[in-house]
Amino acid sequence: MTNACGKNSTSPLRSHSSRKSVVGSVLIVAALPSLYFGVNLSGVVGYSLIVFSVMALVAALGLGFNLLVKPREDADIGTSATMGSTNEDTVSPRTVPDAEPLSLSPEVESMVVFDSDYLLDTMDGERDMVAMLLEVFVDEHLNDGHKIVMALQAGDLDQVQMIAHSLKGVAASLGTEQIHALAEQIEREVKAQANSEKLEKLCELLKMVFTPAALEIQAFLEECASFRLRESHNETSSLTGSPLVIPLDSDPSEAVIANMAAAPADDGAKERPASPWLDVTALLESMDGDGDAVCMLLEIFIEDNAGKGQVLVSAASEPGQQEHALNIVHALKGVAANLGAAPLRDCCEEAETKLKHNQTVSEGECRDIEQILNKTIAQAEELLAKAKVDA
Repeated sequence: MTNACGKNSTSPLRSHSSRKSVVGSVLIVAALPSLYFGVNLSGVVGYSLIVFSVMALVAALGLGFNLLVKPREDADIGTSATMGSTNEDTVSPRTVPDAEPLSLSPEVESMVVFDSDYLLDTMDGERDMVAMLLEVFVDEHLNDGHKIVMALQAGDLDQVQMIAHSLKGVAASLGTEQIHALAEQIEREVKAQANSEKLEKLCELLKMVFTPAALEIQAFLEECASFRLRESHNETSSLTGSPLVIPLDSDPSEAVIANMAAAPADDGAKERPASPWLDVTALLESMDGDGDAVCMLLEIFIEDNAGKGQVLVSAASEPGQQEHALNIVHALKGVAANLGAAPLRDCCEEAETKLKHNQTVSEGECRDIEQILNKTIAQAEELLAKAKVDA
């Protein structure tokens, strides 16, 4: 036989049979001379030798029977035992709950991964505003599946509930039904103090559904970018410098923002570059003159990016944080492009190019981005403040 390591080993059954064979041979060798002398000798000695010879032969025959018949029975028993042991040790994955692959319930499986039509309907078909909201979602929430699993593994149920609650509301507004359903279920199970195994499975499922949602969102964003490119090609040069006309029955905030876009630069704007921190005219044109939509975008921009410049400076100055810095400048570049914030877009694009080519972005460059970001946020706050005063 061969053991698990591939080396030869002696079976106990075979060694036992070998001993029986030796004993049988000795008995036969001893019996034959004794029988010969017992026949030729008379008296008690001869009789005793004959009896010993007969007993030895009988014992040898018994051992021979065991050697011929019993090994087969023992081998059959050994084979059965081995097969039984193998069957006991080999457990089908279906019988072990932990080995079952993760799968969504039929109800969640039937839900929409990402409903772009619903999102466009809620935003009155404003693709640019939808793209802005999705980019914010990608930047702020795309890693929530991983975060919630890590929080659960750390035993921080408060963090699990907080992430699930926030994600539930965001996912519902963006039409990501599967993410919304699982986030809502996780929040409910945490409140009900469900067992850890059930929570762990739900969190892993939530992490799993982020991948198809991210792919569909990315495809939609690329479609929006292509749509904007086609629109820009269709614009005539005469429309580029034409004044923006605001209807008389329009919302006051629209008129305020339009007036600010058309107003000449004041004395305090001398420090600004040739292009404004925010191109309000272009932003209004992209929103079809919808001042409320512009205000909403500016509020989201301020809320999500206040203080992000300092985070970028810290990430760029710490070893091993280059990927984090790359994610920050990439997200800022996209948001700035949607807002018409050309200075912020340009400096972030330059930093992103360096980081993608494994080049160092200095702390001074990051502080320049921080300063431009802060001035862009300040102008957005100024626009919102004037819109509220005149509303």
